[in-house]
Amino acid sequence: PVSGAPTALLAQLGIVNGAQLHLVNSDANIAAQVLTKVPVPVEPEKPVARTDAGAGNSGSASSSTAAAGGSSSSGVAPAEPPKQTTAVGGEDGKKADPKFETFDAFLRNRRYDTAALPGSQRYVSAQLQKGGMIKLPPSVSIKQQPYRHIDTLSIINVGEVENFIGYWQHSLLERGMQRLGWMYGYYLEDKNYDEGCRAIVEGIYEPPQDMEGEIAQHLDDPHKARVDRVAEACGLECIGWMFTTLLLDDGQLLSPVEIQRIARLQNENSTDLHFTKYRLSKFVSCAVRPDVSMGGLPSLNPFMVSDQCCAMVRDGILAESTDRKHCVVRETQKNELISDFLVESKPTKKLLTDFFIVRVNDTAPKKHQKMFVHSDFPRENRPTNPQKRDDLKKYFRKISTSEPSWSRFADFHLLLYIAQEVDIDTALSIAECVRDRKEVPKGTLDLFNEIIR
Repeated sequence: PVSGAPTALLAQLGIVNGAQLHLVNSDANIAAQVLTKVPVPVEPEKPVARTDAGAGNSGSASSSTAAAGGSSSSGVAPAEPPKQTTAVGGEDGKKADPKFETFDAFLRNRRYDTAALPGSQRYVSAQLQKGGMIKLPPSVSIKQQPYRHIDTLSIINVGEVENFIGYWQHSLLERGMQRLGWMYGYYLEDKNYDEGCRAIVEGIYEPPQDMEGEIAQHLDDPHKARVDRVAEACGLECIGWMFTTLLLDDGQLLSPVEIQRIARLQNENSTDLHFTKYRLSKFVSCAVRPDVSMGGLPSLNPFMVSDQCCAMVRDGILAESTDRKHCVVRETQKNELISDFLVESKPTKKLLTDFFIVRVNDTAPKKHQKMFVHSDFPRENRPTNPQKRDDLKKYFRKISTSEPSWSRFADFHLLLYIAQEVDIDTALSIAECVRDRKEVPKGTLDLFNEIIR
């Protein structure tokens, strides 16, 4: 039963849209209320053509294979690359990517139902028990994701990226070393796409790292929390990572190692703050590789991986493998059953990386106002170029005193150095001045005049 004040709104009584009300009192009535949510127009679904008997038998055979043997698909030939989808531009003038919809536009067409999306699924194995009934794990179709959470990666601070790439190109590449950095910036609406999202890069922080191997590995960083505080004072957050690597074979976009690394990072940086409570990540990965079409010069290649890939990595489905082109489903343990993974209705343990890749556009606007006017201060954690106290004096000697005080401090790495060598509160105060384009307090200026004297 529902009870409450006669003037109470339905929402205050716990009645949600779609609930059925049964009036048991002849004096009761429901006052007319205006719905605040505008109904979403949905296009009628296209009729699906019936498959022939042969196709039906193939599907049932696949299902029987999953029921009989769980994950007994070893030795099956690798799947073919995913077929590309097509899209056309809308009447509103928004761009239409030939392969990906924006996430919110995709949800709108599904009436905001997220229950069947890959991120909501759990790939749970089953254990064979003698004399007991077993619930077999369902088969899973591997498909290319039709939507993406980030549509464009915009490099606003071009000098910051050039410095990162230049250090790798001139100091590390000849020794076979790689480099990575955390990208700091913010998110904006991408007006080129229907309900699109754009990630803006303002700075790159290079953490302590092992630079040997195919990809640099970040190490434990006791300073990361301090870096996040300074970035937050500037109005920024960690939006992704940039990593250097060598050219892959046969025009491959991402290696299996890179796919799993990206999936783990997206899982670590996921959130359920979306209004549907669907857990997703907007953590962008940007690979820096030599580009054959540019004469071997490095180029930026921003990616994300699909929600399905993230879920498979989260649940321990993919194995560490030496295969250079396929993500490999792990072998089952004794008395264990895991799902069969199907590509075009055929079970396989080798999954082409192309199925999991989500391409992101990259841009460097011609006209832009970057937050950090300068990008000259030495970077952190570079073994060949360690930071020194004298760097502070050299930096301010190069900066014109005619600039506004906030502009002279508008260097991401200068702020991080101040937080480390002076104190965090001073760095946060200056960072807020840089963010708001206001003058740095006179007492702070006097302090630095004494330091660099």
